[in-house]
Amino acid sequence: MCTCPECVDPSSRQKYFSTVDIPHSISAHEAPSEQPGTLTLKWQNDLTGYDPHHTTTLPLDAIHALLSHGRSETHAPLPDRTIWDAADFTHDNPDIDYAAYMSSDTTLHRTLHQLHTHGLAFLTHVPDSATSVATIAQRIGPLKNTFYGSTWDVRSVPQATNVAYTAQDLGFHMDLMYMKQPPHLQLLHCIRSSSHGGASLFTDAYRAIRQLFRLRDPALFSALAALPVNFHYDHLDHGHYYHQSRTVIELPPPVLHSLETLPDAAAVEAFFDPARWPSVLAAIENASWAPPFQAPFSLPHPDLIAASPDDREALPTSLNQSVRLWHRAAAAFNASIQQEEAIYERMMRPGECVIFDNRRVLHARRAFDVGDVGRERWLRGAYVDRDPFVSKLKVLQHQFGDEGRRGM
Repeated sequence: MCTCPECVDPSSRQKYFSTVDIPHSISAHEAPSEQPGTLTLKWQNDLTGYDPHHTTTLPLDAIHALLSHGRSETHAPLPDRTIWDAADFTHDNPDIDYAAYMSSDTTLHRTLHQLHTHGLAFLTHVPDSATSVATIAQRIGPLKNTFYGSTWDVRSVPQATNVAYTAQDLGFHMDLMYMKQPPHLQLLHCIRSSSHGGASLFTDAYRAIRQLFRLRDPALFSALAALPVNFHYDHLDHGHYYHQSRTVIELPPPVLHSLETLPDAAAVEAFFDPARWPSVLAAIENASWAPPFQAPFSLPHPDLIAASPDDREALPTSLNQSVRLWHRAAAAFNASIQQEEAIYERMMRPGECVIFDNRRVLHARRAFDVGDVGRERWLRGAYVDRDPFVSKLKVLQHQFGDEGRRGM
């Protein structure tokens, strides 16, 4: 944590030493501090070659953050996420003007803040250009390039290799769950809309997870948090094959372990206490839901989890039991995301662009009339990864604080 010039380069802000260089016998004692709100430490048995008078001065709030949250960051944490249904979203989140988004950092901050808290935002008055979606995305960070390209079109094509490129009804899903690092943000700019059908639908997966949490059934909740689901994109004949496994609810390993080892009814009641929901919500890393791309279940690393031949013979039975429980939990999750009050429906018009959190907000589309001559539905899309999004949000939050969120 020491940031003195002997430890950290003032320009690059990179350490001069490796953590393994620190002697095992190093120790510290408190020294007088000249700055209020800080703690100064004097080191003994310090790193080789260091000045014997080397001291470290730390802000007390950094020490408190380290002890409380395991991080020494002193800047404000990201805001809490907000669970929403259609009425909540409509009331809380007005559309954002494209010109203001592009020219005003405070508007950009409000947009990214909303994407973090709600996972969904709409821009209006977007120029009628195939490059507009890239311009909007690059205001946040670099475009994520995939086999679809840096930007891509969503329109009906014959013999489509993806249901999105048809005129069919497209159920709730998340994009690219079959990749190791799915995109965090997805952007869709409506260049042309169909006059018959094609409405876009959005629903908050975290709302469905909260409803599952409220059932207070650790077996159902852990089924979606523990059993990996296989997703694949199997088009070897077109030069692409992707396969990835991930759980519907992605939790940090310590939280998942706590959930799976609740010893008794009292522990279950404590874990599923409604007062604990904000902590559980904060711990959720991602949701994963993409039925069109789901592959058969399997057990990872069977040789590692079954030491003996008898154990290996029991694996299929164990997997079947897990899948049956997962199916019950998934049905409850699916029922929640399909609730009418949970679905925000919008007929995207030319000049509108939606931005949404692809690891939280599920999106769908109603079928449309492919023969709508002269009005064929055409959206242009792009992706942005999580790291540049969070980086930009933290920079703007540091710059504007609460001031940048006013007017939301």
